[in-house]
Amino acid sequence: MNLLKKIALGTIATTGALLSGQAANAQIALQPSPNGEVAIIVNFDVKPGAEAEFERVFRRSVTCSRLEPGNITFNVHKNLGSERSYVLYEVWRNEDAVNSHFARPYTVALFSMFDRNLVRPITEGGLHFVQDLDPQPRSALATTDPTSLAECR
Repeated sequence: MNLLKKIALGTIATTGALLSGQAANAQIALQPSPNGEVAIIVNFDVKPGAEAEFERVFRRSVTCSRLEPGNITFNVHKNLGSERSYVLYEVWRNEDAVNSHFARPYTVALFSMFDRNLVRPITEGGLHFVQDLDPQPRSALATTDPTSLAECR
């Protein structure tokens, strides 16, 4: 991972809850694919005893993030055979969609939860920008505003 990403993402992981969405946004050097999409894989190792909060906060984020118009996919998985290891795979239509996502209250809460519950910051080998070798045509934008659900406000 290049130094700029480490610095930017370290700042987000350690201070996400204290920053406004716009300020947090400015700290991340996104790496869009040639087609403009931003695809991210993040590996998480959760502290013992923190699994329930991690999963609760992430379930909220999954529900709400999938409603965002710029979201293509947002999936968190638990690694089989490991009680405290998870993987996030998310794809956004463009950088503006990611920036909007980072400003949402459920994303700010997610970054705050990371500070309390992760064994190590995601910048220590956990975050990767990726690109699809053969992207599929994308479906229409989502039409439900996340703020229509109380849990997403």
